[in-house]
Amino acid sequence: MEEELYKDISDIRKGLDAMKGRKDISSKELYDAVQKLNTTITDMLEVFGAAAQQMKLEEQSYEASAKKHEMIVSKLDKIIDQNKTIAEGMVAIVDMVKEKMIAPAKEEMRRPEPRPLFRQPEWQPKPEQRPMFAPQPQASPMQLTPPIQATPPEMGMPPMQPTDLDFPELDLGEEEPKKKGLFGMFKK
Repeated sequence: MEEELYKDISDIRKGLDAMKGRKDISSKELYDAVQKLNTTITDMLEVFGAAAQQMKLEEQSYEASAKKHEMIVSKLDKIIDQNKTIAEGMVAIVDMVKEKMIAPAKEEMRRPEPRPLFRQPEWQPKPEQRPMFAPQPQASPMQLTPPIQATPPEMGMPPMQPTDLDFPELDLGEEEPKKKGLFGMFKK
């Protein structure tokens, strides 16, 4: 189509050059030349109209793709924010793990020697017990020898001292609902 237009324009140009060379032009020839020029201009307007429509379609597709790109960019921004939150959470977890690893080492250094739960009995002389029977007032050879004290053998262990047990208070109230997600697990 463009070649035809180019040929038409070149033909018109040749015709104009020929007209310049001729001084006597008939009205019929002039009319034909104007008609040819009119059709050529009409064809050119059609070409420009088609080009304008094509540009509008391209602009609409550009706007649609621009909206898609904006949506993608906003989703990427959300993902970047989520990744940042995840990274901060991971750093916090690493810090907590480090603290828990360092804390037992410090605790072992500060921990006093464990006290035994039972005290070791110290030797103490027992108070003398009176015999259960009363001696007879008669003199007998047994009275001349010193009496043997009958002490019953000790049974069992000595009474225990109460131990100092520090148990943490247990809160038996309502439990908080379990949180779902990665960071809900670490909240207290």
